[in-house]
Amino acid sequence: MKLHRSIPLFLLAAALLALSAPFEASAWRGVQKWSYDAGNSVTGSPAAVNGTIVIGDSEGRLVALDKATGELRWTFSAGGTINGTPALLGSTLFTGGADGSLFAVDGATGREVWHFTPREKYTPGAIWSSPAAGNGRVYFNSADGKVYALDAPSGNLAWTFDTGRELRSSPVLSGSLLFVGAYEGLFHALDAGTGKKMWGGGSGGPISTPTAADGLVLFGSWDGTLQSVKIQGVIPQWKYSAGEAITTRPLVAGGRIFFGTVNGKMVALEGASGKLLWEFPVPGGIHSNPAYHEGMVFFGSDGGTLFALDAATGREAWKFESGREIMSDPLFVDGVLYFGSFDGKVYAFE
Repeated sequence: MKLHRSIPLFLLAAALLALSAPFEASAWRGVQKWSYDAGNSVTGSPAAVNGTIVIGDSEGRLVALDKATGELRWTFSAGGTINGTPALLGSTLFTGGADGSLFAVDGATGREVWHFTPREKYTPGAIWSSPAAGNGRVYFNSADGKVYALDAPSGNLAWTFDTGRELRSSPVLSGSLLFVGAYEGLFHALDAGTGKKMWGGGSGGPISTPTAADGLVLFGSWDGTLQSVKIQGVIPQWKYSAGEAITTRPLVAGGRIFFGTVNGKMVALEGASGKLLWEFPVPGGIHSNPAYHEGMVFFGSDGGTLFALDAATGREAWKFESGREIMSDPLFVDGVLYFGSFDGKVYAFE
């Protein structure tokens, strides 16, 4: 495995545009800090713990890299492709893999704390998404159609909820509620303590990972609609039709909502009304959940490019081309951007 440091492959394509309120001007330069060669496609998304960046790959390997230098600290094998972002409680990481097991890993050493494998192994289900952690529990969706809640310290099963169809999106914890979008087009709001369904909704297709913010829950669907609903009940606020499948989790920033689509559009809406503000087309689809930093929206594309757009106008401010799919979610830690690519590398830009 090779480590490459401080090679500025791409400078800013142009001077960063002045950003109007409510977005601040950016001092971010877009210069490569380091890259790490994982040797396999980097299919997961990064998390930060104990001064490291932790991310998973196509061979089920979780790697922890020094966030300043990119040097390898430890590795852990989950036994199957890792697609999600590890969840974090204290210094313990939680990650799932294609074999259907969820692992608790010591964030400092990479040692296994416990693992949980559903008993119904005659109906195994891969974990294609990110776990959620909070309130002393860890929650995950499985391709067997069930939502699982485990006691975080022990890994003991607390409850399950059966949606009846495979689950590919991630659960989202907001206070006492756990939100789950299902493949059959139903949306479930569950009591995080008991697993009881409190309310639900639906759409015309599989539902992507939701977002909870400002008393609302937002969820996109493969039928192309994004819905805004009050968290405490099925009270629709508005609905927007993108005209194609919505494949990312909505991002809420600066009073606006950003999301990506299957055919490669990054879309910005006014948060209060759902009114379209701008669209930015890219080659290939978008499966990388967008991130916000200093007035810019960052996301990867299936075409192999990491884009930074002016959040106010949708104009391109910067881009980096890896040459392979970037389905990893961008992560900012202390002003440094981290992400992985199917080219087998983990990148850091500042």
